[in-house]
Amino acid sequence: MRKKERQIITLVLIVLFGAIAWWAYGHHNGGFVDITNVLSGNTTENTTYQLAISNLQAVVDQQTGHVVVSFQLANREHFNISSVEVLYALNVADPNNATYIALNATEQNGTYKAEIPSKFGDMVYYKVKVSYNAGKTLESDVKSITVKDTTAPTLNSVSINYNSTTGTFIIDFNATDNDQIAIYHIYYADLGTNNTIGNTTTFTEVNATNLPITISNITNGNYYAFYFVVEDLSGNTVALYNETSPYIIQANETATWPIIVTAPTSS
Repeated sequence: MRKKERQIITLVLIVLFGAIAWWAYGHHNGGFVDITNVLSGNTTENTTYQLAISNLQAVVDQQTGHVVVSFQLANREHFNISSVEVLYALNVADPNNATYIALNATEQNGTYKAEIPSKFGDMVYYKVKVSYNAGKTLESDVKSITVKDTTAPTLNSVSINYNSTTGTFIIDFNATDNDQIAIYHIYYADLGTNNTIGNTTTFTEVNATNLPITISNITNGNYYAFYFVVEDLSGNTVALYNETSPYIIQANETATWPIIVTAPTSS
């Protein structure tokens, strides 16, 4: 390359760098522009995460009367969690000043659960406590739930035995409940020699807490209409037959007793 050509190239470069310097100074208030991050596509971003208790709920197990508490921990992956507990108190007068019992919550698929050993009729107070990051704690507000039995008893059958000598029906129930049966109800009507009910048929109720139940003053040869109800401690009921479609039986001393009454089959 000849000397003159080299001089021209050098002059062009000087002018070019001078223009760049002027532009940078005039448009960016002086100094250098750090374009490293722009060229690389990198940005600096600070994110703050907050540990939070979410979806806190309690459900009564209708088989046991226990309360199952479940919840999630938002952003838990960003914290060093040492313990997750459910604290509970039963039937206390002041839940804000009560002594709470701690249960370790177990985690599965992101959901924490703990089972409180309550029983039907209890008032349960509960809250969640999370220990994390060497000495920090997160605690929820106190929640409450009444342990109510919403499941009706099961009435499988009723046994009716007739004693013509004493003129009595001896009635027994085959029934179960997830909590406890409180009362057995028997509704009956003496139909005389008719084997159907009418608009004027009146039923008499007999109830008891223990079995069997005896109904007296039964006339041999007469027909009797029955229906039966079982009630548990929470007031849930189940019926076998009813007032408009009762079970009708004749007090016949020559029949085979006892008779087992079950639910009518659908036709």
